[in-house]
Amino acid sequence: MKNIRIILFIILQVTLIKSQPGIGDLIWEDNFNNLDHWIIASGNGSWGWGNGELQFYSENNIAITEIPSELGNNALHITAYQESGEGIVDQWGNPLNYTSGKVTSKSKISVKYGMIETRIKVPDLDLGGWPAFWLLGTANYGWPRCGELDMMEMGHTREFRDLHDEHNGGDGNNNSTVNQVVGANAIFYADEAVTNDNPTGAASISWDPDDNYCRPYYNYDNLNNRFLTYRVYWDPDSIRFTIIDGDVEHDFYTDVFPIDSISDEFNSPFFFNINLAIGGTLTDAYNLGDPGSGLPVSLPLPANMYVDYIRVTEWNGHGSVHEGPPEFQGGTYGIFTDSTPIDNGLLAGSDAEIYVWEGTLSEGSIPPFEGENGITWTSTGLGWFGAGIMSIQPVNLYNFGDGYLKFRIKIPSNVAFQIGIIDAWGNQSYVEFPSGQTKYGLVRNGDWGQASIPVEDIRGEYIDLRMLSYEFVILEVNGVACEFALDDIYWDGGGNVSVFNDGENLVSKNYMLHNNYPNPFNPTTAIQYDLPLDSQVKLEIYDVSGRKVRTLVDGPQTAGSKSVQWDARDVHGRAISAGLYLYTLNTGKYTKTNKMVFLK
Repeated sequence: MKNIRIILFIILQVTLIKSQPGIGDLIWEDNFNNLDHWIIASGNGSWGWGNGELQFYSENNIAITEIPSELGNNALHITAYQESGEGIVDQWGNPLNYTSGKVTSKSKISVKYGMIETRIKVPDLDLGGWPAFWLLGTANYGWPRCGELDMMEMGHTREFRDLHDEHNGGDGNNNSTVNQVVGANAIFYADEAVTNDNPTGAASISWDPDDNYCRPYYNYDNLNNRFLTYRVYWDPDSIRFTIIDGDVEHDFYTDVFPIDSISDEFNSPFFFNINLAIGGTLTDAYNLGDPGSGLPVSLPLPANMYVDYIRVTEWNGHGSVHEGPPEFQGGTYGIFTDSTPIDNGLLAGSDAEIYVWEGTLSEGSIPPFEGENGITWTSTGLGWFGAGIMSIQPVNLYNFGDGYLKFRIKIPSNVAFQIGIIDAWGNQSYVEFPSGQTKYGLVRNGDWGQASIPVEDIRGEYIDLRMLSYEFVILEVNGVACEFALDDIYWDGGGNVSVFNDGENLVSKNYMLHNNYPNPFNPTTAIQYDLPLDSQVKLEIYDVSGRKVRTLVDGPQTAGSKSVQWDARDVHGRAISAGLYLYTLNTGKYTKTNKMVFLK
């Protein structure tokens, strides 16, 4: 789904499908009676969500509705419209002419292995429609290192269709339409795939110029406006993609896709994504900001896409589903330390990596503060420097909201620097350490010093502590040449909040008001909170002057995790002005206020 126009095909050793192990027990399913497992995407993305797409994603385009002609059977319903107006703009503020919908299960549902099945109906795509059901790896690596599994993707260019036409009896000369071809794909990183045309190193099994491996499914009677079932069979050794059409299961590929040292991204959990895009790199329509790059959109609008269900069952004895964010951590959590007593932590080179940006740092010579391992660098002073410790998988440090980020540092007093954290959504927040000053207990006298930063200070307005990617970042922006060292880095004072399963809901043992998402937002945002007990709940919105704007909840609620959508409208249904707003949760036993920003 991301920036795949020229991709080097990596030839891998494959195993011919000789037998199919049995499918095991059902692990998890979503029949789309609600959206509890999903976050609704909003906005324009960066360069059309990385693909030059032409639509603006809106909550208004997502619904749970009854499937036409299937009485009593609900589905996820995504509608694309030809629509423009206030706020429907690209990243540069230029008007967009289309809206559509996308949902993601990131931080809600993740799956590792199993047989995954979904039933989907797409509209007439004509030219410009790009529906997809796909999974991304939960790893904090950027794409394609995180891995991507595309179970269903339609809207392919004529070039792609013609390339793979001959094995379906055609002559490779425009024999098919976008409604007759559907593909599946696995995307991963490979050193061998890095070229000037493909700097990300994305390797794909769906781009095979020799047509020896790729087998998109063709049906010249059309695949749109009817339900089809898509499957992926996934275990530690291989991935197999299929489509069920007319009760017949067809393989997308002649061979299974092997998981080996090159493609080991697929030994980690993945989350779901479902969307109906318009235009962009997979289609023959033009790309965002470049009308001359393709043809005008002719997709009939409004266009309706339905997803009936998702099921995960055991496959070959494998399969697991995780609900909610990663496991809560507490006590003392080590980021980089040898001897500090910790309850849990990261190990560089195993479940964390140390990154350096801008190439202005080289290895230093300062011995560690403690233990056998330390981090020491020399800055050239030719530009700003930056470095960070990234967990490979997101880490949940929500329990440290009242705790501290502590670290040892030996750095000249004339160097001003920042310490920060980054979450898995890309939000960043930093605190300043000005030159020549004592701050957060750090005394700079030429020797090692210790800083203790309250998490409340460093988390800022938008950081999701449940989903951290960089648990420690240091930046210097003035280009001062120096040698410095870091050691004994840890989070301290985490509460012992844990989560248990009551059979229906994941219930926190403490009251918690989470950061809303997205934030900043337009036009909607989700406010989540946890109730350990049945409670009388009041959730209210205020402006910065203290005037109450809206009451979202006022009444009794059962224990569990709750989510409330706010549409940026006041008690009279009027659209609010752009700016800072406060939301307060009051249960009688617990009161907490957070901030959010509405953008226009």
